[in-house]
Amino acid sequence: MARVHWFRIVACVFGLVACSGADEPTDSAASNEEEIVRGHSDRGADRAVVAIDIEGIGLCSGTLIRSDIVLTARHCVSHTRPEVICPSKSSQLGAARAPEDLVILVGNDTKSARRRARGREVVVPSGNTLCNADIALIVLDHKIDDVTPIKVSTRAIGRDDRIRAVGFGLTGDDGQAGSKRVREHVRVLETTSHEFAVAESTCQGDSGGPALDEATNEVVGVVSRGGPTCEGPDVRNIYTRIDAFRSLIATALARSRGAAATR
Repeated sequence: MARVHWFRIVACVFGLVACSGADEPTDSAASNEEEIVRGHSDRGADRAVVAIDIEGIGLCSGTLIRSDIVLTARHCVSHTRPEVICPSKSSQLGAARAPEDLVILVGNDTKSARRRARGREVVVPSGNTLCNADIALIVLDHKIDDVTPIKVSTRAIGRDDRIRAVGFGLTGDDGQAGSKRVREHVRVLETTSHEFAVAESTCQGDSGGPALDEATNEVVGVVSRGGPTCEGPDVRNIYTRIDAFRSLIATALARSRGAAATR
C-alpha cells in the first residue's frame, strides 16, 4: 500500500507567504552558510528570479525563462486547499486566479522591487491535483527585456546532484520574508518520475522558486511543498521536476512574444 505523506501548502499574506516542499526524513543536505532558511542575500546574482505579488495579499517566487514567461508553482496561480496529502484522494485545486492579479516584481527585495508586468495568460497541467504536477507558467502582458532569462534544463535530475535554491521566502520558522536569498550545494536526496526531495533549504514564500543546477545554472525544479517545519534535520522539501513537463513548457513558450533565453 502506498504511504501517505502530508505537507503544508499555503498562500499567505505578505510577511508569511506561500509554501515549499518535502519527503520522508532520510538525510541532510550539505551546504555552506549561504541559504534561504536563516538567510544570505543573493546579492543580485540571480536577477531572473522574481517575486510574484498575488492579488496584493500573497507572495511566491518564480523564474523568468523568457522575457515574457515566468515559471512558478501551480498553487501560486490557483486557489488551493491549505493542506496537501500525497498521493491525493480528492481535488486539491479550486478556481484559477485571474492572470492580471499576478504581478511580477524585479529586484532583490519586495519593498524596493519594481513592478514590471502582470499575467496575460496562465498555462498549467491538466487535472485537479498538485501532487506530481505543481508547476505553472505565467505568460506576461509586457516583456521584461532588460533581464537575461534563465535556461530550462532538459536533463533528468539525479540523486546526489547539487542545486542552488533561490527565493523570496522566510529565512526560518520565525524569520522574515521578502528579500531574495540563496542556499548553495543542496544535495538531492531522492527522486521520483515527477518530483525530487531535498532537506532544509526553503520556506514559505519560496514556492515556485527555482532549483538551479550548480554545474549549468539551468532550472531543474520548482519549489512545491514542505514540512513539517522550515528548519531542522527532519525537514524535507519537494521540487517539481522540470524535465517531466517539457511539453507544457513548450506550449507556454509557443505563446511568448519574447526572445529565447540566452543565459
